[in-house]
Amino acid sequence: MGKSVVQLQGLGRVLCHPLTLAVVSLAGVFAAGRAEHEWLSVPFSLALVAALAGLLFLASGRLAFSVYLAWMGIAFVTVVSAIKFRLKGFSLHFYDTVFVSRDPEVYRFLLGSYLHLIAPVVIALGLGIGAAVLLFRIDRKIGWPVSARVLVMAALVVLVPLTFPAEASKDRYFYYMQGRHMSAFFVSLLDLHNLVVESGFEKRLQAVAPQPPFADTVDCGDRADLPDVFFVLSESQSDPGYFPQVGNGAGFLQRFAPGAGTPHQMQVETFGGGTWITNLSLMTGLSATDFGWRSPYLTITLQDKVAGALPEVLARCGYRTVVMTPMDFSFVNEGPFLKSIGFETVLDIKDIAAPFYHLRDNFYYQAAEAFIARHHREDGRPLFLEIQTMFPHSPYEGRMEPGLKVEGEPFSGDFQANEYLRRMAVARGDFQDFLDKRQADAGERGAVVLEFGDHQSSATKPFVEAIAGDDALATPGSLAYRTFYTLTTFNHPLRHPMPDLAPLDIGFLSASLLDAAGLPMSPVMADLVRLRDHCGGRFHGCQDRAEVDAHLRRRVDSGLLHLFPEAAPLHGLAPLQSVDAR
Repeated sequence: MGKSVVQLQGLGRVLCHPLTLAVVSLAGVFAAGRAEHEWLSVPFSLALVAALAGLLFLASGRLAFSVYLAWMGIAFVTVVSAIKFRLKGFSLHFYDTVFVSRDPEVYRFLLGSYLHLIAPVVIALGLGIGAAVLLFRIDRKIGWPVSARVLVMAALVVLVPLTFPAEASKDRYFYYMQGRHMSAFFVSLLDLHNLVVESGFEKRLQAVAPQPPFADTVDCGDRADLPDVFFVLSESQSDPGYFPQVGNGAGFLQRFAPGAGTPHQMQVETFGGGTWITNLSLMTGLSATDFGWRSPYLTITLQDKVAGALPEVLARCGYRTVVMTPMDFSFVNEGPFLKSIGFETVLDIKDIAAPFYHLRDNFYYQAAEAFIARHHREDGRPLFLEIQTMFPHSPYEGRMEPGLKVEGEPFSGDFQANEYLRRMAVARGDFQDFLDKRQADAGERGAVVLEFGDHQSSATKPFVEAIAGDDALATPGSLAYRTFYTLTTFNHPLRHPMPDLAPLDIGFLSASLLDAAGLPMSPVMADLVRLRDHCGGRFHGCQDRAEVDAHLRRRVDSGLLHLFPEAAPLHGLAPLQSVDAR
């Protein structure tokens, strides 16, 4: 017998000794406390480990192998969930495997941007599999009959529902936003019934009394006065002035883009990622939070179910509607969804010849300038163009465009926070260049530029938690969801200022712009303005929730929102028409 074999057997005896198993499991208990950030859900997490160990013990008859593999399996899910939460503010959910995992563009994006996080997890998984195989060979079967192992397994499985956290029974959507890395994925399995059972949100709307339908018209006003309209999605941007930890944060937005309008506070419904969630609410005038845990998947589930959205309203009055995105057309199904709500053209990463997803913003603005010039030469229609940018997006482990030095560096003693703020300063300088071009190109038609932050960056999470507490992500109205918007006009005076509401929910922003700038207005958008004022700028969190539900039910009854089978058939707005009287 070789020396290495003897050493391996000795190691196996140590690993399989009951005392070693007890020490490892005790360490796992303390690790669970840190992974959950709250001891109330730790018993459930430990019950999951025990139940998995019981199932493995039933199948293999090997005690040490079963315990170790159970810990390793749960640990793997925990690490993946923690990484997702760090980047997106939302734990791993079973529906990630149902919807997102089938999209090859998601894998390309993740590998291109987050390989430094994915590679260690894959390596650890490979090592874990190797260790499991080795343990299986070393560990000896315990001579318990199958009937005894079944009883052990049954007793351990029973612990799972008995320890289920009460807070996850109330509203699981917010549970996934609390950093419950160890348990969230398993809690999400309860959402599987929603594949076949109607959700509470739709049931609530069904219980609302039928509403009179909205008039099937659009008020275009004087078409000769319609300006070009530009939306700029300022990726991952929020106002550093919200955070006293950033010493020179006050006035940061204006300092690097002095030509932009005054920043106004805005509330979004996603943190650290999920740009498409904010964009969906902006374009449709819906609250993604109303849909609960389905919020990240709405570009899939609401395709062909929303009519009367912003691009369709503008198209009814002769606008050419275009969106330019740094991602692939199929990424999280955003391209097909945007087409379904009225965008005539979606220019994706291939159309703008971007070599990669994550580039400096001036690349996207230059691509936009080329398109705008071509449009003005070839098409007489007013233009509605949304430009999605990317430079301040995570990760922040490396310095992008390292030769670019910004006045005021360093902005933070933390490398990642400083890198985020540096990129944001560069991005705002690029935005200022875009504004300068719009001013030079405005002409008689005029231009309206609405800029907005889609969500905060993962780099601001420590700042937020120091101010708003560790549970800030679980509170929709908290500082974690505060971004901003600016409105800048050229040769197109506003009818009146934007509403003095701080903050304004993202679902009201488009309707507010149409109203303030005298742009085409539909009855749905006009009712959103009324609802905004009634609710003080809050959508999902409106104190008079019945009024919000009545508005949504009216959209359903008008055939503009298809949420349940007996709803009116979905249809768009009437053929192009102009109503001169406002």
